[in-house]
Amino acid sequence: MMPARGITIRLFLTCWVIFSLHVATDFAREHYLVVSIAERGSFRLDEYYGLHPDIFQLPNGHAYHGANPGISMMAAIPYFLLRPVTDPIVRRVVAARSAEGDTGRARFQDLRPARVRFYQEVRKRGLDIKFGLVGLITVVLFMAPLSAFGAVIMYRVLLGTGLRSAPSLAGALFYALGTPIFFRTGYLNQNLAVAIFGFVAFALLWNPGGQFRLGTHTRLAWSGLCAGTALLCDYSGALAVGLCGLYAVWRYCHREDWTTGLKAAGWYSLGAVGPILLLWFYQWSAFGTPFYPPQHHMPPVEWSGLGYQGVTGPQADLFWTLLLDPRFGLFITAPALSLALFAPWLNIKGISIVPWRETVTLFGMTLCYLVFFSAVQYTQLQYITGIRYVIPVIPLLALLTIAVLIRLPRWISWPVGLGSFALAWAMAMVRVPYPDRSILGVLGTVASHGIQLPALTTLSRVSASYAESRAAGIVPFLLLGLGGLAVLAIWRVGRT
Repeated sequence: MMPARGITIRLFLTCWVIFSLHVATDFAREHYLVVSIAERGSFRLDEYYGLHPDIFQLPNGHAYHGANPGISMMAAIPYFLLRPVTDPIVRRVVAARSAEGDTGRARFQDLRPARVRFYQEVRKRGLDIKFGLVGLITVVLFMAPLSAFGAVIMYRVLLGTGLRSAPSLAGALFYALGTPIFFRTGYLNQNLAVAIFGFVAFALLWNPGGQFRLGTHTRLAWSGLCAGTALLCDYSGALAVGLCGLYAVWRYCHREDWTTGLKAAGWYSLGAVGPILLLWFYQWSAFGTPFYPPQHHMPPVEWSGLGYQGVTGPQADLFWTLLLDPRFGLFITAPALSLALFAPWLNIKGISIVPWRETVTLFGMTLCYLVFFSAVQYTQLQYITGIRYVIPVIPLLALLTIAVLIRLPRWISWPVGLGSFALAWAMAMVRVPYPDRSILGVLGTVASHGIQLPALTTLSRVSASYAESRAAGIVPFLLLGLGGLAVLAIWRVGRT
């Protein structure tokens, strides 16, 4: 059997290739800050004011966006490094259009008027090529490797529980390619970053089987750094900081001496300080005060008029919406994760790979996220791009689901895994254009229209402005074939 280190590297590269093939072309609010940081070393978004509803203007005339900066700060790194390549491409295209007297053949075939208007505006400003390259770079060179890293952490955790390498690998692939992690990786998305950094923080604290060979204090500090980075990406990451901190106390305290748990929390907190200070610096630099979130300064938008900027008390109907809404509900987009509800039964029987303490912690963290987001009114806007806010619970429930799947007969577990992959892959391929349709409709779209790749789909809709392209037909198969050959080479080359 291949050594665990070799499998780890191959798993990472495999997921990276697959995720990169399914890059989406959506230009999110976080992308604007990526461009501003990489090009001007600034947090200001003045020149992009009016292009996105979450970009707002302060009384001083400068514009910013209403989100935490962490994901943009990290994604700006690969774009900054590649600017010597991308800048000449953009200049060449803009110059060619000017020389040809291009009046802007900005036609975009989409059923969503807002997207058509956005494309026409960025095409008129000459930003379309730049934005396209930024979107491609931030997914292929940041989101895809970040999610692949999350799959590696899942694999190491499963190994540490005592599972053999093969089922651990299968479990990691189920998490990466059989849940909405696959779909959401195609976007630059802070909620996915919260999910990954929060799960890594938990895994470092647990350290099953001594998989993470670091000194205790070092592991605690790294865990705090990861949890703090989750907060830097989104304020929901505060749950990761607080809950992992409580778990650190519980995990490392002894019945005779609780001070060991408090010392562990101290080392953990030391790691979390850096990202929190960076968040405060951003808020002070942008808004003049370090302690109020960006949303505090935003003008009213849909749902933000309720409570404090859209955050009210928990609501039962919204709680169930997050789980069961046909457009973005957790158990609709990932039905297999409902198996996690049976995980405590395995603990009662004494046959679970996840100990009681960790099972309680994982369920507790999941419940806290769901209750928190049931108080956030604008989670109801998820129909625009699909499941998003509750993504942080997916690694937690996936681990418990895997614990259940490995105890089921193969004639049950394998169809569940393959069905999960089919749904997740369809979601990664197809974007639902109708906000009132169930996400399960993507299965019918793939069945009727064939294999698709989201970037090619977008190109086919703007082919009047660029080189002719088609979303369907042979091109997706060629790209997927090349990806398949790359994955085959990854697992064959260097194998002894």
